[in-house]
Amino acid sequence: MFINRKTFKAYDDEIFMRSRTLLFILLLAMVINLASLFYTYSLLDEKIESLRPKVVKKSLEVESKPFQVVEKSIPIVAVSSEGKGVVSNLKVKIIPGNNNVLINTNPFLEADIQYSANKAVAVAKLNSDYDYDKDFIFDFEAKGAQLIGGESAGAAIAIVTMAALQGKAIKNDSVITGTINPDGSIGRIGGVMEKAKAVADAGYKYFLVPKGQAKVTYYEKQVVKEPFGFGFEILNTRYIPKKIDLKKIAKSEWGLEVVEVSNINEAAPYFFA
Repeated sequence: MFINRKTFKAYDDEIFMRSRTLLFILLLAMVINLASLFYTYSLLDEKIESLRPKVVKKSLEVESKPFQVVEKSIPIVAVSSEGKGVVSNLKVKIIPGNNNVLINTNPFLEADIQYSANKAVAVAKLNSDYDYDKDFIFDFEAKGAQLIGGESAGAAIAIVTMAALQGKAIKNDSVITGTINPDGSIGRIGGVMEKAKAVADAGYKYFLVPKGQAKVTYYEKQVVKEPFGFGFEILNTRYIPKKIDLKKIAKSEWGLEVVEVSNINEAAPYFFA
């Protein structure tokens, strides 16, 4: 079949027109899609803007929340390796945290005092309004000591922690010694006579001791001559147990009031202003 030039040119023109029409339709579809996307983005942006003030306001509220740090201190008493009573100081710092009990290890601390601190903090929490959102940092002052041990500071740790949690001031005329039990009761300690003398020498008015420990048993050294035979004698050393009333001796000789307490609630009024 033979196609002349006129026929071929008309066919070519028709293809060109169809291509141009198709291109126009594609461009129109792209414009419509872009317009639709722009409109959708505008609506989304308006939605985000409507929500943004609330988010910013909440963020500002969080940032403006005060970073509360509370510090309290209390005197503690112990017996040195030389057998003398020593009054030192204990500080607690409470900061926002995750319910950790942290202890400064300078000077070095034995495991029993760390265990005692954890028990004391637990007792303080039970006796205070606590939201389990803080860390407890303890710093023991040791005058000349390289190693601190024993649980006799447990009651003092509980008292100072309660004061920090409850926002109460601590009086400066009382000292307490005693272990602390999970139910808040105060347990027995050693060296009460030596501790009482140290507390009196430091100028305090009240010395709180565990229930029943105001009666002190001590052993008096006695050297007795005993016949050995054939006219010889030997010196025999004995230690005779004797009891004294620490309340009477402390009051008459040192001007110190010794008070027996059985639990942390009995002790608290002597420390909280």
